[in-house]
Amino acid sequence: MDLPANAAAAATTVPTSRLRRWWPLIKWSVFAVMLYFVGCRGYRLWESSPEIKLHIDVPWLIPAALLYLIGWLPSVWFWRELLHRMDQHPGLYESIRAYFVGHLGKYVPGKALVLVIRGAMLKEGGTSPVLGGLTAAYETLVSMAAGASIAVALAPLVIPTGLWERLPAGMQFLRQQSLLVPLVVAFVTIASTPISAMLFTRIGRKAVPPVENASPARTGISARLVLHGVLITSAGWVCHALSLGCTLQSVSESAVEWNQFPVWLATVSLSTFSGFVVMVAPGGLGVREWVLVEILKDQSTIGVEKAIVVAGLLRLVWFVAELAVAGPLYIIKPRRHGITTDA
Repeated sequence: MDLPANAAAAATTVPTSRLRRWWPLIKWSVFAVMLYFVGCRGYRLWESSPEIKLHIDVPWLIPAALLYLIGWLPSVWFWRELLHRMDQHPGLYESIRAYFVGHLGKYVPGKALVLVIRGAMLKEGGTSPVLGGLTAAYETLVSMAAGASIAVALAPLVIPTGLWERLPAGMQFLRQQSLLVPLVVAFVTIASTPISAMLFTRIGRKAVPPVENASPARTGISARLVLHGVLITSAGWVCHALSLGCTLQSVSESAVEWNQFPVWLATVSLSTFSGFVVMVAPGGLGVREWVLVEILKDQSTIGVEKAIVVAGLLRLVWFVAELAVAGPLYIIKPRRHGITTDA
């Protein structure tokens, strides 16, 4: 016998409401278990490594923090350009303020709060919160894709010999053809930009009602803009790599070797991307540190103990930098009443 329509709807709603009620607990439980295993891995590595004397040269952490913050400015530019192409025109200060304050939303499992905060803060200036959140999501995806591409492209050049020996025999081909991977990554990136630009433009246009007399040229995302976004956010990853280099210098008695920069760049981009894709990890906590340690510990000039200390320091420096900038930006609101905040 068929159930009445309202009874069938109620039967469907009950499991959904239960899942919604228990979902926060499930996310935090998965994160706690993951953090436990990452902590155990770090503890075992620390215990099995030879004891060395470590010191922290605090002044080097200041440029590390500044470079980290500067590394996000290209993403702010790209986000603002996306909004302009969707016929939204937030001021420069508004965009910077929303971006860095919203950045703290990543410390909530799921990371969707980042988009909500950025969209809500731009709404105060008349920008569509829906498009503010959508463009923030697209900017994040492009930035993370750029980071992942950098990590993959540099992998054959920076993977230590010991790690190569532990990889499947079929992957040894990539070690011999170290330039092949970067070329493939570059081709895939360029080829995929028209598709992603077209899809986002369609989603963005359907998300809000059409604006009367809006210029079609200003209500669409071009493949050229997306490619520019990939390139300019890649410059941001370079700044983050330099931030890692400064942090490494802070725990090193001698000058760091600048020929290790490709290692820093691959390590930062891969670890941050890994923390991003594990949605239950607030701010990639635990995941980012695990990837950092696993890559850095096999470098001859670093080792296990220094890698663990640097991973923890980098987390602390970046988090303090985010708080130091987001706090004043949240308090100091953009001026209104006809006074533009645009550059």
